[in-house]
Amino acid sequence: MSFAPNSLYYGDCLDWMREWPAESVDLIYLDPPFNSDADYNMLYADEGGGDAQFRAFADTWAWDEAAAGRLDEYLSAVARPAHHAVNGLHRILGGCGMLAYLTYMAERLEECHRLLKPTGTIYLHCDPTASHYLKAVMDGIFNANHYLNEISWLRSPPKNDYLQGARNWPRTRDVLLHYRRSAEHDLFRQPLVPISAENAAKQYTRIEEGTGRRYQLTSLLAPGRGTRGHPQYEFMGVTRYWRYNIDKMQELADIGRIVQTAPGNVPRYKRYLDESKGVAVGDAWNDIPPVQGSSKEFLGYQTQKPLALLRRVIEASSNPGDIVLDPFCGCGTAVAAARELDRQWLGVDISSFAIDVMLERLGDRTIPTYGIPADLRSAERMARRDPFGFETWAVNRIRGFAPNTRQVGDRGIDGRGTLTTQPDDWDSRLAVVDIEVGSRVMG
Repeated sequence: MSFAPNSLYYGDCLDWMREWPAESVDLIYLDPPFNSDADYNMLYADEGGGDAQFRAFADTWAWDEAAAGRLDEYLSAVARPAHHAVNGLHRILGGCGMLAYLTYMAERLEECHRLLKPTGTIYLHCDPTASHYLKAVMDGIFNANHYLNEISWLRSPPKNDYLQGARNWPRTRDVLLHYRRSAEHDLFRQPLVPISAENAAKQYTRIEEGTGRRYQLTSLLAPGRGTRGHPQYEFMGVTRYWRYNIDKMQELADIGRIVQTAPGNVPRYKRYLDESKGVAVGDAWNDIPPVQGSSKEFLGYQTQKPLALLRRVIEASSNPGDIVLDPFCGCGTAVAAARELDRQWLGVDISSFAIDVMLERLGDRTIPTYGIPADLRSAERMARRDPFGFETWAVNRIRGFAPNTRQVGDRGIDGRGTLTTQPDDWDSRLAVVDIEVGSRVMG
């Protein structure tokens, strides 16, 4: 089964990805639930004027029967790409919540590897709690030689955790693990940011007579001192390994771009400030602020990532028309950025509420969605296959209501809402909804 580009898919990304053809995606960005032992809730304003709370996902992992089953599969399947990594991590960690998370991720990362084109790349967004373990898993699946970067993104300023008794440096960063699919990968478009006025004043200290242009003198020497095949010759009385051949050097000298500050000194290149294209972005990103409650793009997701971050990833590692996949798309930042940058895209999420949020965010209810019931028969099929998922989806169909944060022991209450006005014979404006899943499906 092939996928339909520019579409949303509801369900476990593992199930969907297993159905799609190999080597069909150019770029994968995934921001899966972190193993941070935290419940993330989201707030959104309902039309009744109040706030409703909905658990987008429980970011908690426990060693259970399902995790043990995943481990057994890896230990017995020596040909699976992540076999050695999972086996080693099991020896280190034993059966625990972290290993449950890592085996869950290994299954899905193997499918990501299968889906990527030979020229493709993947960015795994995680946090330092598990990034070192995930890097071992990625090494096993993608090949350690195909590792490209560990990017640190400053997601928050330092907090005064020490006031609450913390005995560690404040945790302020997320990690993006950047791998290529194979040695055929050669696409990377270097992001640049404008040089700051402060750095310009420090670096471009010279002013050219007659023009007033600011400039600096930079090296013309070859990197590696000749080990990379650069030519060696005498120029302006100085013999060195140079960046350029002698004809190019003479051309630069003739137009006044080479300066020798005194006889015998090594000639240097005159670089003007007004010709600067900017400063190359490295693997420490501290120039993209996080999405906070006061941000214009804030949608209520506590784990929402800024558009600027996804724009950087997508522009650097794909071309217009390429297919970008986000298997854990949440509120759809990667999808929104891909569409804005004229890429094709695929978004998958296990939450039907997330699908609704993305359709609202993209402003197009006609976007194809797969796995979401379109008629009574498909709704009944979903109710049989995934009763809790059906309850969440059904409650979200009622405008102004939010699914219950508990689906076991909820005393029959599956959703809540706030009425605009309070009926005369009611004690409050609270309204509840009960979804019955059985021989009959009712809203």
